[in-house]
Amino acid sequence: MDIRSPFPPEVAPDAVYFDLKLPGRDELQQVVMEVVRSLSHKNRVQVQLQSSDVQILVQTLQGMTLKQARQVIAYVALQDGKLTASDADQILERKAQIIREESLLEYIPVNGSILELGGFAGLKHWLARARVGFSSQAQELNLKPPKGILIVGIQGCGKSLAAKAIAHEWKLPLLKLDASRLYDKYVGESEKNFRQAVKLAESMAPTVLWIDEIEKSFGSTDSDADGGLTRRLFGFFLTWMQEKSQDVFVVATANDISKIPPELLRKGRFDEIFFVDLPDVQERAAILRIHLTQRKQVPQYFDLPDLIAATEGYSGAEMNRPLSLPSTTLCI
Repeated sequence: MDIRSPFPPEVAPDAVYFDLKLPGRDELQQVVMEVVRSLSHKNRVQVQLQSSDVQILVQTLQGMTLKQARQVIAYVALQDGKLTASDADQILERKAQIIREESLLEYIPVNGSILELGGFAGLKHWLARARVGFSSQAQELNLKPPKGILIVGIQGCGKSLAAKAIAHEWKLPLLKLDASRLYDKYVGESEKNFRQAVKLAESMAPTVLWIDEIEKSFGSTDSDADGGLTRRLFGFFLTWMQEKSQDVFVVATANDISKIPPELLRKGRFDEIFFVDLPDVQERAAILRIHLTQRKQVPQYFDLPDLIAATEGYSGAEMNRPLSLPSTTLCI
C-alpha cells in the first residue's frame, strides 16, 4: 500500500482528494455573527460589539477551524456574561494553546508587551519603509509586500528580540517555527509537517513567521547522511520563499552565516540581510537606559559613562543581567 494514500491500490485511482483550507475572514465573520445572534437570543450574554470590534475578533480567530472559532467565542462570552473587543486577548491565549498542541508552530503573543530595541538603526529605518507594503494603498497599486529578512550575528545581541519587535510594531501575529521539530523518522512525514506549518502560517496572513537558527536546519544540504531529507526540505523552503503569494513576512535568524547555503542568500529570497555586531557606545547607552527604565530606575541617577565603559565587549543579553553596581557609580 502506498504510505501516502489511506486507500488500497485497487481503489486509490478512483479517489478524489480535496485540500480543505482553513476558513477565511468571511467565513469567520459569519461564525462570529451566528454565535452573537444565538447568545443574544437567549439573553445569556451582553453583546457590546461595534462593526470594527467584529473585525478585530475575526482577525484574532484566523488560523482556527470553524468549530474551534465557535467554541472559543462562546467560552469567552459565557465566562463573564459579556462579549466585547477586549475578549480578543482571551481568544489569543486559547489560539496559542491550540497552535502549540496541534501544529509545529508556536504562537507568541506580543500585544501589550514592552519591546524596545537598543541600536538596530539600519533595521529600524528599513522596517519603517517596508511597513507600507502591507497597507491598502500598496494593494491598490498591486505592489507586493516584503518577503522577509535574514538577521545574522553574534549570539545574545537581540536577533530574537528583533523578530518580536517587528511583529509588535507592525501589529501582526507572530509564529515561531522550530525547524528541528519538522524532522520525523517516517518517510515523507517531515515534508508533510513542513507543508502543514507553511499552510497554517498562510491561513493567518498577514503574519510574521520567525525561523530561529535557520543554519542548523538547512545548513548541511550537501550531505546524504539523512537520505537527502534536508536537501528536499531546503528546496521546498526556497520554492515557497520565491513564489509565496500570501502576506507572510519571514524573519530568519542565524548565528553563523558561513553555514547558510548560498542559494538562500541571493536576492529574491530575502529582501535584506542584516548583520548584528556587539553594541557600540551609543547602542550600549540606549540598552542601559532601557534596562534601567524597565527596572523602574532613573537613568540620570547613574553614572552612565562609567557603565558604558565597563560594558565594552558585552552583548545585549549580558548587559541584561542584574548588575551589582558599586556605590561609586551612583550620582544621587
